[in-house]
Amino acid sequence: MIAAALISVLAVCEPGATTRTPAEAVDAFMAAYNARDLEGLRAVLSPQARVLAGYGELTGARLMDNYRDVIFVADPPYVLRPLQQLNGGDLVAQTEAYTGGYTGAFTGLTVYRVEGGCIVEMSVNR
Repeated sequence: MIAAALISVLAVCEPGATTRTPAEAVDAFMAAYNARDLEGLRAVLSPQARVLAGYGELTGARLMDNYRDVIFVADPPYVLRPLQQLNGGDLVAQTEAYTGGYTGAFTGLTVYRVEGGCIVEMSVNR
């Protein structure tokens, strides 16, 4: 139990504690998403990260719970693939293709805001 708690603390992404560029942070997020790797997400999402989407806003622990309890339990899983990416300062805007999942393939636009190598905000439009 203590070891699991220690791993969770070590995996937390604190802005400024990493040298990832915004594009590298988005790439790391996508890799963790596709691997259904909750610890990988914790390593790239700020603990206070905020996601704005059609279903509302999720932040912090509620956001991670949503990945664990909802998104990562979808069967079959969605696979996220970047289509086009635009970078400017701390923002990455990316069109994305989702394939697999129970509703079939679709595309969307996500705007990521990255501070100090950690994703602090995502605006998801699907």
